[in-house]
Amino acid sequence: MEVLVGKDEGRWPKGTRVRKVNTKAGDAHKDGALGTIVGALGPASPSQRAELIIELAKKGVNGDIEYFYFVEWDDMPGIPVGIADCRIEPIEKEEKDVPNKRSVRH
Repeated sequence: MEVLVGKDEGRWPKGTRVRKVNTKAGDAHKDGALGTIVGALGPASPSQRAELIIELAKKGVNGDIEYFYFVEWDDMPGIPVGIADCRIEPIEKEEKDVPNKRSVRH
């Protein structure tokens, strides 16, 4: 795998806003945390992905990892944190423009 930190060659380019998903016990950030991609490692080849799936399954983790991203979380600016692609999702344009998108009940 090639290290692509600071480049745009990941599935999602540098600067993409993302949301944390699939939180596991002990994670510093929970589902819904917001951040920005600042780099990537990958892509993993099909054989590497197969090996990762098997190794992760042994640890009780489900997921297919193609890229490993470096994300700066909004609450930790300037500190890139590594995370697998199956644990983040890109945010839609509309959501980026609404800082506290919540449903209001009366």
